[in-house]
Amino acid sequence: MVQKAKRQDYISNLSSDLIAQALELIQEKSFPVYRKNIHQRNPPFAHGEFASAAVAIVLLTAGLDFHLARLKFFRDVAKTKPALPHTPYFNWNIGTYLYDKIDRLLYKRTEKRLKEQLIELTAMRDSVAHPKLYLVSSLLRHDATTSPETAKLVGGESHRAKTLKRKLKRSERTVSLRLPLVPSWISYVDIVICVLVLTRFFNLLEERYGNFYSMLGTLPARDIPSGFFPNWRNTTRKFITLADWAQAFFNSLATADQQTVRKRLGFDVSKYIRKRERRRKPKWPKTAEAIFRAAFELASPPPPEFLKKSPPWKMFP
Repeated sequence: MVQKAKRQDYISNLSSDLIAQALELIQEKSFPVYRKNIHQRNPPFAHGEFASAAVAIVLLTAGLDFHLARLKFFRDVAKTKPALPHTPYFNWNIGTYLYDKIDRLLYKRTEKRLKEQLIELTAMRDSVAHPKLYLVSSLLRHDATTSPETAKLVGGESHRAKTLKRKLKRSERTVSLRLPLVPSWISYVDIVICVLVLTRFFNLLEERYGNFYSMLGTLPARDIPSGFFPNWRNTTRKFITLADWAQAFFNSLATADQQTVRKRLGFDVSKYIRKRERRRKPKWPKTAEAIFRAAFELASPPPPEFLKKSPPWKMFP
């Protein structure tokens, strides 16, 4: 008897693949050039450094966009039995611009700074994905030194309102993170800051929406160049978390550049890397039944609370 074919359905999702490619590109292309010129404090940046970093910011933000689309699909689009209450939970669609998704997801006052940082990442991404040409100028002094470079848009181009709102008045950099809007100015330090900000956002998503709906999972990594990851033990390839990647990038920076990152972020860097700890007093089970119930909950954790709650945009319009 011929068995009937079974249909298998899955969604096409590139979030982890795009982010993994971006991280390896930064590590294997931008970092070696940065390390070679680590004592050169002033621009211009070498081609291998800024070109790879420019590609990486496009991949990182595209990966984030895919990840949020996945979150939307499993919460509001995929059919469940019984149907989830308060659907749609998110007041944006899969095809909504990334800027609007971020703006609507981070609705709390305590998240305002992180929201601005993420939007600045999208502004720098726009300078690469939607090309604008700059006239870059520097002054060559009689002693063969050069002045800091300045840049001006050419051809009557102008920035989007999103970028103009978050741009320094007299510099082509953003207000909060000082990210460059000139693609050839994107340094290894700038792209490391982007990875740290994205790591903090992914940690927040996982905390709020649970592992299944929002966890990125582990990402492939190789120790190239050798010594980039401590205690690698000659393994060809490992799978590590985004937090481990972010910590390795920060550790790879020169001491002065680490101070620059701390100054731009305005917080303890560890808050951008590690998940927030929940301080709860453990309740130790006293009976055999309680021990069995605790073991079952660890093996099969309850669904995230947000599935049954009313959407925040209805409570805080």
